[in-house]
Amino acid sequence: MCSIKNIQSRLISILLAIFITAVAVPFSSAATIPTPRVKPEAPNVSVLLSKRDASNLRQGMRSADFGDWEIVKRHMRRIDDPTAKKILLWRQALSDPNASFDVLTKVIHEQSNWPRMVSIRAKAEGKLFDHPMGANDTIQWFLGERPVSGEGRAAMARAYYALGQDDIGYEWLKLAWRESKLTRDRQRRIFKKFKSKLTKQDNAARADYLIWLGRRHFSKAQGLMSLMGRTDAALMDARMRVAANRHGMDRAIKAIPKARLSDTGLLFERARWRRKRKSETYALPVYLQIKTPPVSETGKKRVWREKKIMTYWALKNKRYQDAYDLTLHHGFTRGVQFAEAEFLAGWIALTHLDQPKLAEKHFAHLSQGVSLPVSAARAKYWQGRAAEASGDANAMAYYAEAAKYPNVYYAQLASEELSNGYATLSLPNEFTGPEMAPNFETNELVRALRMIGEAQHERAFNEFSFHLDDILSDEHELSQLSQLAKQYGFMKPSVRAAKQAGRFQTMLTESGYPLPEVILNLPDKFDIPFVLAIARQESEFNTRARSHARAYGIMQMINATARTTARRAHIPYRKSWLVSDPEYAAKLGAYHLHDLLNKYDGSYILTAVAYNAGSHRVSQWIRDYGDPRSGQVDPIDWLESIPFSETRNYVQRVMENLQVYRARLNNNQARLKLMHDLSRGAYR
Repeated sequence: MCSIKNIQSRLISILLAIFITAVAVPFSSAATIPTPRVKPEAPNVSVLLSKRDASNLRQGMRSADFGDWEIVKRHMRRIDDPTAKKILLWRQALSDPNASFDVLTKVIHEQSNWPRMVSIRAKAEGKLFDHPMGANDTIQWFLGERPVSGEGRAAMARAYYALGQDDIGYEWLKLAWRESKLTRDRQRRIFKKFKSKLTKQDNAARADYLIWLGRRHFSKAQGLMSLMGRTDAALMDARMRVAANRHGMDRAIKAIPKARLSDTGLLFERARWRRKRKSETYALPVYLQIKTPPVSETGKKRVWREKKIMTYWALKNKRYQDAYDLTLHHGFTRGVQFAEAEFLAGWIALTHLDQPKLAEKHFAHLSQGVSLPVSAARAKYWQGRAAEASGDANAMAYYAEAAKYPNVYYAQLASEELSNGYATLSLPNEFTGPEMAPNFETNELVRALRMIGEAQHERAFNEFSFHLDDILSDEHELSQLSQLAKQYGFMKPSVRAAKQAGRFQTMLTESGYPLPEVILNLPDKFDIPFVLAIARQESEFNTRARSHARAYGIMQMINATARTTARRAHIPYRKSWLVSDPEYAAKLGAYHLHDLLNKYDGSYILTAVAYNAGSHRVSQWIRDYGDPRSGQVDPIDWLESIPFSETRNYVQRVMENLQVYRARLNNNQARLKLMHDLSRGAYR
């Protein structure tokens, strides 16, 4: 059996390699490139490079992985193709700690649209700070771009002071000092150079910034204590003592003038100390006093992280007004934290405080600050729910706006609302080809990506592909990128590129929702659409995936669970098979899902929670929020009550994937059954 399987794998690899050599042939539909069963081996012959260049690129990339930079440079000198040479130069600039300023400058100026450029610029700015050039040359070096690091800002300050433009110099100095990470040595050198320019307020602001960064930066903050006002010094001392649970923290707090006791940084550390050392009940009053967001972005995020923990605690303990109050005063206008805070405020107001008009204001604010389909559909769906609860005739219009995105959880729920539960999901066919993205193959980054694909260097391929899917100009180019990644056997960037079509308010059906044979060929007793939905969310069909949590393969199973499942299924087990044999890994994951579905009486959402977070979390959240199988608990609200963002998002993505995969397996059309699927499961 094993020998047959190995022969099959080798044949597939050879066929894929042959297909890759025909890459110049146009393809008219995403469906023309099958989802690979296994990742192909690196082809012996490059379509893009001479044999010599291909060999030197491959060996140079391997040497870069091991940090052998002299060998990398030797291979670089032997390459004739300019793009291949640039790939190794980019690797050197990015990863060689001793890359020269000239090399970094060359990459920044000639390869400015390549991946990880912020990291490369930051490295160059550090060298520019350490080894100054003339003032005009320094300003010219930036070519009108703003510095990305504290060292770069300090270099600009030095240049403008040297030119006698002190006002501009001080603005750059403030940015470098108040809002930048710096090594201890560079902080010391900046202070030595500019101590006559820095005020006590500047030094206090820097200490505040460092304390928000966390305990690793406290020693740098302590070095500034004698350089600020007495009250600021007392405040910083108290914050650090409380954060580190140090002796004398009560005395330090008493030394602070009453007017400064409401400082957000101090309240944050006191509240966090109470939550961790005492109890949430003891901490709550202090959290509720935090009404002024920190200046530091890191500080804002840390405060919201703590308040979010407390919000879910308050919800679990039915302290709904406190939960709502904790979501306020977050200080964000965009981004993940903004979306979390505004959604929670609106959802709590609607579902727990019975204030639909207040809820609608939050959902409207949320809608104005998000753009991607997942968040936009959520905002409009709940705006519709709030409008419906308040008797607003606009409810159906909000649902209609939410329903624009057929592959998104809340859009699917909105479609069911609009049709009284009888909605049909019709997926758009994905027709694409070179003629629809005429500039795609002429992009130097695409050519570089193909070379990296031929070398089968997965990490660099992912870096380039993820960078490209952020900057490509339309969904047709994203479709081409997805198919390119699939050609070389890299499924994760293939699916990720298709997901990015949401930036253009559309979806790429075939590219975004592949149908790998290793899952399609599973026995009929398994719920194939559900297995596909889980696999897409777990690994994006990367058969060799390895996570930091030590989960492996296409179904991302951990060793203990996989071993137990194999024993229950009466099949042999070896951990290496989870990544070396996709067919085996898919079958084992399907068995585990089958066991969980039986355990939870057919409940999809409880099965997904257990697969992601463990069965103990299912039991815990049923105790805390009720049983979504009972008919007495709204499963939509039950999911939103889950205190872990990762698990909550995971289950919602799995459930939306399930609807799409039912359609994918039925000529891209199927009845939407999301609400039924959320409530599914016999209740005992």
